[in-house]
Amino acid sequence: MENPALNQIAEALATVHNSQVSNEARRRAQEYLDAAKQENDAPLWGYQLAISGPNTHPDQVRHFGMSLLEHIIRHNYLNCDSSQHVALRNWVVELCMGVRASDAYYLREKLASLWVAIAKRSWGASEDEWADMDKVLTQMWNLNATARELTLIIFRTLFEDVFMLDDPIAGKRAGILSAQCIEVLTDEKILERVYASRNQELIYLRCGSDGWLSRWSILLGECLDRGAQDAETEIFALKVLQSLKNCLLWAFPMAIRETDLLNRISQALTIQNVKVKTLATDCLHILFTRSFPDDEDFSAVIGAVFLAPGISILSQVYQSIRLDFDNFDEDAYILLKKLVEMIVGLGDYLDLTGSGKNRLSADIDLKGYLELVFATTQHESLIISGLSLQFWGSLLRAEHLARRPEAESIFPRLLELAATRIIRYESVEDEENITKRFLELDFDSVPEQHAFLGNYRRFIDDIARLIVCRMPINALIWLDERLDKFFSSWHGWHDRQMSSAKLQKDSMFLLAYGQFSIVDAALRGISRWKHWYTEADKDVLSETLNPIIERFCERMISMDVTDPVLLRKHIQTLVQFAPLMKHVTHTMFRVLERVLQACMFEYPAEASDEDRELIRDLRNNCDTELNRLAYLMPDALITIYDDLERTIKEIIASNKLSDNEVVSFLSFLLVVSQRANAPNKPECFSKIVDPVLNSWTDEGTMKGLSQLPWFMERTGIVEIANYFQSRGVDANTDLLSTPIDDEGRKLKDSLKMRWAALFPIRATRIFIQYTIEKLDHSSKEYLALLAMWKPRVQPIIPHILQLIAQIAAYHNPDNWESLPPEVRSFVRDSCMERFWQVGISLQSRDEFVEENVKAAQTLRDFADSLGHMLRYTREYAFLTLGSITQLEDTMYEIPGIGGMLWQAVAGEYRGMSLHAWKHLIALVVRPAVKNCPRVLRQQFLSDFLPPVLRRLDEHLMERWTFLTERGLINKVEEDDELSEEMMEEYLLRQLSNVVDRFLLDLVGPINPKAALIELPERKPPAKDLMDTRSIVVSDLNILAPFLTLCTHMFTIHDTRCSYSSALMLRQIIPSIIGRHEQVDNFLCDMVIPACLTVLSDAYYADIAGEASYVLTLVYTVLRGRYDRPFRKFVEIIAGATPELVIALEQELASVKTLRQQRGVMLEFLTVLCAIPEGSEGDHARRIARVKREREAQQRWTSSRKAAEQDSAVESVLESGGLVDLFGGD
Repeated sequence: MENPALNQIAEALATVHNSQVSNEARRRAQEYLDAAKQENDAPLWGYQLAISGPNTHPDQVRHFGMSLLEHIIRHNYLNCDSSQHVALRNWVVELCMGVRASDAYYLREKLASLWVAIAKRSWGASEDEWADMDKVLTQMWNLNATARELTLIIFRTLFEDVFMLDDPIAGKRAGILSAQCIEVLTDEKILERVYASRNQELIYLRCGSDGWLSRWSILLGECLDRGAQDAETEIFALKVLQSLKNCLLWAFPMAIRETDLLNRISQALTIQNVKVKTLATDCLHILFTRSFPDDEDFSAVIGAVFLAPGISILSQVYQSIRLDFDNFDEDAYILLKKLVEMIVGLGDYLDLTGSGKNRLSADIDLKGYLELVFATTQHESLIISGLSLQFWGSLLRAEHLARRPEAESIFPRLLELAATRIIRYESVEDEENITKRFLELDFDSVPEQHAFLGNYRRFIDDIARLIVCRMPINALIWLDERLDKFFSSWHGWHDRQMSSAKLQKDSMFLLAYGQFSIVDAALRGISRWKHWYTEADKDVLSETLNPIIERFCERMISMDVTDPVLLRKHIQTLVQFAPLMKHVTHTMFRVLERVLQACMFEYPAEASDEDRELIRDLRNNCDTELNRLAYLMPDALITIYDDLERTIKEIIASNKLSDNEVVSFLSFLLVVSQRANAPNKPECFSKIVDPVLNSWTDEGTMKGLSQLPWFMERTGIVEIANYFQSRGVDANTDLLSTPIDDEGRKLKDSLKMRWAALFPIRATRIFIQYTIEKLDHSSKEYLALLAMWKPRVQPIIPHILQLIAQIAAYHNPDNWESLPPEVRSFVRDSCMERFWQVGISLQSRDEFVEENVKAAQTLRDFADSLGHMLRYTREYAFLTLGSITQLEDTMYEIPGIGGMLWQAVAGEYRGMSLHAWKHLIALVVRPAVKNCPRVLRQQFLSDFLPPVLRRLDEHLMERWTFLTERGLINKVEEDDELSEEMMEEYLLRQLSNVVDRFLLDLVGPINPKAALIELPERKPPAKDLMDTRSIVVSDLNILAPFLTLCTHMFTIHDTRCSYSSALMLRQIIPSIIGRHEQVDNFLCDMVIPACLTVLSDAYYADIAGEASYVLTLVYTVLRGRYDRPFRKFVEIIAGATPELVIALEQELASVKTLRQQRGVMLEFLTVLCAIPEGSEGDHARRIARVKREREAQQRWTSSRKAAEQDSAVESVLESGGLVDLFGGD
């Protein structure tokens, strides 16, 4: 090395990579390398270090040399003159021309990224034009095999940045770059057929008449003809397919057809190389999902695949992939997943939505295609099987397809498959079960696996329901025979002496549970048929079907099921007969009898704690089913109402029911009386409801709610304190190690009986909710109930608020100061929440349960039980308020209710746990906002929202600041401490996500096509007609805390909340910017720094795209009005001199779209190192990956997701933005 600097760089790199050197020496070496990037000679040093030749440097040195070149291109290219641009370009070309076969793969990738970085900035640019790039690439193609490979890497990277990624540099010149890529990719003869006249500037950039697509097709064919078996043909086949993968979406269909690419790629599927087959599958998937406007192109590609030869090839390829767990091939499994996804995706061309736009010819092999998809559904991997479930659901709903004989022939087999796949695989313990082994392979965590299986069963359930709807008679006969065959052997395996906990692990138990599930789905399918089927023979079919249903029900009733878990499912299934047999009252009364019996299932004296818990769960679920019967057949039940009332009175008088169960029985009578056509509804209502509501105003309740000391006395604190004193308990006593004695057990039992009926909150909530559930608010039934509820509920609302306030006061440590030390210690213990969370808790669930069982035999159980009762009561109080909000203006017309409500639920916020905050927002705040009547919305929200938003902002920021300063789950030495801090972080993230959904409630669903800025004044709607969003954006007292909270949520370390907040800001800013100086100042002083914070932190890489749009939007619009954004940039961006910011603004004004302006902004920040270092395009690639993952997840959810912004806003306001900043020049 002749240049001393090169020697020093090489030595510094050696030091940095030497693990034997001290950290201090390595730090100094790294500082030297960082400083070297800023030197004026850095580009020359980079070239000299990277060049290959006789005295080639080590790979790590060459890579650093390329990084020096990359740094100047990324951070200072705009400041280089024309000669420097040419020098940089020539150096990169020379490095690429000199690539050698021995060069490491990462060096080739780095060279390609350097080439593309320059191409994005200068290829075909009007100034400093790189006009011969295509010629140079052609020369490299013909130079040698290594250079040819590098050209393929260059094109792959270039196409990715220009067409696939949200790359800001490519986005600045998206129009010209995309046109140039199309020009060089396509044969000239095809371009002449497509375009009436050619652009001479584009013609000037190409080399020769052949396009790259032709070259790649020929090369791919040559490699495949040789089987892609040797190293050279394999690597070229892979590189060509990678490049094709990035251009098939936008290349001219005619070019694809003329170059015979469909056949070439299909041929790649048939060779033995798994890597080549996987990439070929990716290419076909892209090809089959792109648009083909021309019918000839569509027929040549999509139409050809659906013909018998095309389906045959796909079937052969699918059948050829065999997986053996003893010698598992992970690459083959990945290929299988992609192949099945591609096969199922073709189903979209069958017009599943019924739009009538099916472009396929009549001679397609529909039977072959459906058989192939069904074969994938049968796969033992549920991931593979699950890929086609949504297809079957759509096909079964598509009338024009479901009636085809090709489809009908598959439905019986599909129903059989559904009946075997509906079991709960998460409970399967057989480690040799192939499906279970696939699940263990596919999922790293139990929650992910359980979530997937839950969605899988829901799809299977839906398929079974729809098939039964399509073929009700044959399906029910088949199902009846199946159940008869299965349950005839019931007594052969069902050991009545086996505990329920052990029985659940038996494989036959899982099958039995699955049979009930499939029956449940079938019954819902029959219900759908009765509403959906409208043909002339419906009455005839019904006459045939009804006896089958009745016999089926009788068979189900006669089953002797004694296991609590199976009995619970059995009862749920029996109740499902109600919509189908409302008029067969004698049978349904037998169903009612079975439900009542299950509600009173006896607790065996020798039952274990686990079995007792299962029985308790059975009774609770049957209480729910009892009320479902009331909803489903009230008119039939009202005919025996007097008998029901007498029977239930007797049951209650027997003292065999808990207080909660008594409430459920009474709510059953209440629902029957109010949903049936009965003349004495008010009398029945008053008879059941008034005793409960009147208890809110009895002397004991009123006194207990008046002050905290009386509240504590009513909960039993005095008795507990006296007992503790008799046991010699003081503030230092370890309650967990102090056993309870007989006196303590008697006191505990007495207190638990008192706590069960301490406040009538549960009955109040259930009575309200059950009576109004699913009623149209304009219906006569609802209005009649409202007339009865309103005068009864309004007087008790203050008492409910008092109850919540006293529970909050109990948890507030400030209120414990006057208590004796031992009582203070007990109250502190009772406020401690103990949770078990899978994946978070260090204990297993069994260990957690065992610990709590042991605690029940100690004095700590007093604290645990009291704490649980208070939390349970508070949650039911929250639920009650949520139900009251559904009673129209009942609550909202109370003067000052907004302030009263928030003061009660959060006035004493100290001591409120994250768990309590989460329930408060989800159960009270969100319903209160969403259910507020429009005419009262302005006043209520103006009183309610400002303190809510301010308190949430203060609380969340305080918790997140503490968590961030402490460190996100690190530097924790003790396991107990780790578990506690993991739980705290988990709960904080849960709360943050609930708050995020609340903010979405306020501004409405996010529009993926964000609105453009609307500065022209619009006439505001009348205040009594304003929606929630309009009130939020028009009332500065609400808008200010909303923006503060949203901006802070934007910068917390939770990517989901941060991303959602960025979308909200992007959507709401056009409605508020430029209207109030106070708001504009906030956007400038708070939102701009927040965006820069997000962009400068690699943690937020997934949000960087939205953050950059928000930043560009705010700056461009506000800069047209004020100097404040300019001063803010100069103030907070290191190195942003006034001259540089002025140059930025001039370039912003020179481009037309927001996407291009965003590219300018990001390039400016990159030059100033205001965003993280990394290879150009890294962030864009990561964002693209995240979006692909989100799209994949959407296949497994049937609920509406918050919309994502997938495309850029393509234009900005014509007036008021930076386009006018310089006088429109």
